[in-house]
Order: sequence, then structure tokens, then C-alpha cells
Amino acid sequence: MLVEYGSGSSVKTRILLDHLQAIDAYVPVDISRDHLQQTSRNLARAYPGLEVLPVCADFTAEFDLPIPLTEPTHCAVYFPGSTIGNFAPEEAERILLQIATLCGTGGGLLIGIDLQKDPQILEAAYNDSRGVTAEFNQNLLRRINWELAGDFQLDAFQHVATYNNAQGRIEISLRSLCDQVVAISGQTFAFSANELICTEHSHKYTVAGFSRLAARAGFTLSEQWMDDEQRVAVLHFAVLD
Repeated sequence: MLVEYGSGSSVKTRILLDHLQAIDAYVPVDISRDHLQQTSRNLARAYPGLEVLPVCADFTAEFDLPIPLTEPTHCAVYFPGSTIGNFAPEEAERILLQIATLCGTGGGLLIGIDLQKDPQILEAAYNDSRGVTAEFNQNLLRRINWELAGDFQLDAFQHVATYNNAQGRIEISLRSLCDQVVAISGQTFAFSANELICTEHSHKYTVAGFSRLAARAGFTLSEQWMDDEQRVAVLHFAVLD
């Protein structure tokens, strides 16, 4: 049984499903119920021999696995992309421990990580020339305005992304461009010029460093793949006995 954390549109999943052998059930886990159900219906039509069992849940919390028609010999978790980097190491370890418990002995984890690399490359990626990351970052302020009756002026805040070499992470913030006061749900918040609102940390790892983190959660590294420039990695871990 393959369980995918944060399945989204399951685009990457199709590549994996096309190459897996003897898989009886696929469990996409996502927090967006309507999107999850539509994606699951599409996958069920594309793979008629595969039982698709969607679970609407926050994968950072414990959830119950559905019971497939065919009892699986073991469970594997698929966690593509590099989402694990959005969590502080201690939180990432907690999630990995949860995955190890869910898989049980004989289970495994296939996970993507973003590797540590030249800070200039990382900062260029998070300060991309098209402004995609900046737009994503400022959308937090839009959501506050829409959902919490905020009055943020988006052009009064600037996207900032810098690499903290000591912590091995990209630190993403929004910088106030002036002294200003913002109202949110009837409460006011004062920001001084150049004050930062920290919005995200994206941790970067070495294969050895992440393997040590995973080992504390009960995993052992069994296989690794990297691109030619060794900027990203996909790792397969097995649950220790």
C-alpha cells in the first residue's frame, strides 16, 4: 500500500505508479477535500486495477489508514518534493517518527530533500526574476485581508529571502518599507521601517545529515538518487526492526 503525504494533483505519483510492481492500494493524503476527491476519481479511472483510498487530513497530525480490500504485505510512504524542509529539524523528526510508526517493520519511505549548495544559487532561486516566490509570499497578506478583515497595503511590504549558513536554511520574510500601522480583526499592529515579518524557513540538508535525522526516527537509508549537479536528492529509507 502506497501512502502519499500532501498528494495535491498527484502528478508525480503517476510517474511512480507507472513503474511500481504489485501495488494494490494507493492512499493520497491531502487537506483540500474537494481537490483530493476529484484527483482520486481521475486516478481510479486511469488505474482501474488500483484501489484508490483518499484520506482528507493534516499529515502533520496522526490519522488512521483506510483498510483496503486486499491486505497489504507492507506500507510505503511517498513524500515527494522537498516539503519536509519547511519544518524545523525537531518537527521534521516528529513527522518522520509518525511515518515510521505508520509503516511499521518492513515498511519504507521515499522522500525528496533539497540539498545544501552555494548560497548564491539558493538566494537566486527564492528571489527569482519572475517574482513567483515574492507573489507567493505576499499572498499571505492578501489572505489576512480577505479572511481576517486586515488592511495590509501589499506594496508597503517587500519580499526578502536570505540564506542562513549557520542554520542551513533559507529565511523568507516580508520587510515593512515604512513606519505603518495595520489593522487585523479590529486589532492594530505597528511596524517600523525595515521591520521583518518572518513567514517561512526552508531547511536544506546533506544526505548524511538527513540520514542521521531519519535514523533517530527509526529509519535506515537504503538507496539514494541525486541530479548531476547534486542539488536535490530522493532518498529511500527502510524501517529498522
